[in-house]
Amino acid sequence: MSEMNVMLSTLHLVYPPVSSYEADSVKVDPEVEALLRGSDFYVMAMRPEVVFDDQNIQIDGAEWTVPVLGQTHGGKPIADQVTLDIARFASDLLGEEPESITAEAGPKMLRFWAGTMEDFEADQLEGPFEWFTTEKLLHDKGRGVDGITGLDRHRDLATYELLYVGIAKKTDTFDRLFERAHHARQKILSGEWPRRSGARVTDELILFPFRVEPTILRTLELGDEPTDTTGEAWAQYKKQVVADAEKAFVHLLDPQYNVEKFASYPKGADGLYGGDHQRYGYLIAENVTFTTANGTMRGSFDPRLGMFDDSADWIFVSGDEVELVGPSQGDT
Repeated sequence: MSEMNVMLSTLHLVYPPVSSYEADSVKVDPEVEALLRGSDFYVMAMRPEVVFDDQNIQIDGAEWTVPVLGQTHGGKPIADQVTLDIARFASDLLGEEPESITAEAGPKMLRFWAGTMEDFEADQLEGPFEWFTTEKLLHDKGRGVDGITGLDRHRDLATYELLYVGIAKKTDTFDRLFERAHHARQKILSGEWPRRSGARVTDELILFPFRVEPTILRTLELGDEPTDTTGEAWAQYKKQVVADAEKAFVHLLDPQYNVEKFASYPKGADGLYGGDHQRYGYLIAENVTFTTANGTMRGSFDPRLGMFDDSADWIFVSGDEVELVGPSQGDT
């Protein structure tokens, strides 16, 4: 029997996607910082701005039906709506439904507090028990969060023009992308035009903080030890995987603002080429799609399964061969 040694790495968001404009406010939250420090692979992408039509929200008891407006990359309008069960959010997050709920709505943010408007105006309430930016709403819908229904055009709204893929070799995504003046982020902000008339680039540039999770499948003979995923050797291996993933994405999708294109991939000094794996690959375990002039990569997450499904595209590497396979590539 021939020995098997293959690896699949899945990419998971450690925090909902956030616009470049919103990033400066969320990074000061210590809890958000801790989550972002769990990421070492990040993506920057643009999409025509999505907004809540906060002037036409319909309220039926504890249910809000909110119009969500956007447009395709070709400029065609998208008019959708989402129904939010505020009582369900409160019960799930607070353990009970409060006597009073106070809400604040705008074109980019919805927030909900437990308490009265009088207490809110007197600044006597704790932080909101639930909130949604447009990006967090798309993220939570894709994750199957209870209390969110509708938003049938979710996949259209969650399709982004991929501009840059990067990794944090020595630190983490918080330091590399949020805390410091990232060179590509600054170039995009100064060099791109808004995708939607009247929007700002800083609202349309979206930051995606991912973590890369490798899973190894290999044949074990009698007496073999399973892979140790707790020690320093595994930590160093994960750094190799992250470095290889960056090269794979850039090589195949060719984002506009990545200067180094890794033309010789899968060959490289700090990746997985020439190692123990016969085959290895990468997929995005989130319901987002990234496009460039060179290709499309569709991610997937099935909330019922708690994992990706067969609608995801894969980057597949075997020896010197590398290809993007999956439904978006015409594969069945």
